Amino acid sequence: MKLTREGKKFFIATVLIAIAALNTGNNLTYLVLSMMLSLLLLSVLILRINMEGLALCVSQREPVFAGRPASIDVTLSNKKNRIPSYSIRVMMSGRVKGEVYFPKISGSSDISKAVSLLYEKRGIYSYGDFFILSGFPFIFFSHRHTLRVEGEVIVYPEIKEIGEIAYEIRGEVYESSLLRAGNGDEFAMIREFSYGDDWRRIHWKASARTSKFMVKEYATQEPRRLTIILDNLTPHDTESFEKAVSLTASISDRFLNDDFFVRLLTSRKVIPFGRGREHLFKILNLLATIEGEDRWESPLPAESEGATILILNSEDSSLNRFASLGRVIYAGAL
Repeated sequence: MKLTREGKKFFIATVLIAIAALNTGNNLTYLVLSMMLSLLLLSVLILRINMEGLALCVSQREPVFAGRPASIDVTLSNKKNRIPSYSIRVMMSGRVKGEVYFPKISGSSDISKAVSLLYEKRGIYSYGDFFILSGFPFIFFSHRHTLRVEGEVIVYPEIKEIGEIAYEIRGEVYESSLLRAGNGDEFAMIREFSYGDDWRRIHWKASARTSKFMVKEYATQEPRRLTIILDNLTPHDTESFEKAVSLTASISDRFLNDDFFVRLLTSRKVIPFGRGREHLFKILNLLATIEGEDRWESPLPAESEGATILILNSEDSSLNRFASLGRVIYAGAL
């Protein structure tokens, strides 16, 4: 507990009144001095009661991505039975910066508020210390509690728009699918045209009826597969590596949302083909904490299964010798 700026001014005024009372012996001056001393004493007692019985809980509202505003829920609980707490501020420290204000928390209740945060880099962040502050009731004193909040938040790589790259990859995936499925497959259905579809499969009559391009789908056409090989070998430029990780996350997000089967290979870990939201977060969990490695240990595919994308840090990468596996993207050139 410490004196605030207003409290210091009031304390100096109290000292001056005390000196005046001693010099003059005036009863009214002593009465004013007693009132001022009472206010100081009440300020200390009420502030201590106001800060007692408070507990803090922090929870993550949604997945957090680097470079994108996110929210966490800060819940303040008042464990006192009937006595409310007033004018409470909760401040965050360390890497997480933010502040939230609670004007009143009734006894035996809790209030939750959302705090907007922005993480610049991917990784795992611990919540760390939170500070609970109050100057209630007269702002003469301020009191601060330090609470250690356990838990951590995973910050995923930044997701960027990859329109042109996605268009080119989709075409490669479809071409590889055609090579395996052939042109003599059994007809299954007619669906709306999407980028990467073969123009030769457009159903012109259906397109004329619906006023938009429709294509023929075949029952035995193989699932659309995409393999991403991420170069995380050292040495590498930090900025280029972060671009490579972000691009890998962006491509995975885009194509898994389009119902592709996606596989990820890094120097020591392989995430096999899968699809859907759950599979996306398997990839993102790996990318959130991936670091450089000294050597490549993961087995590279012997033959193509769909399209393959190699995301390399630079043209000097040792994985350049596998460029024949598929399309190569140099992160340093982005």
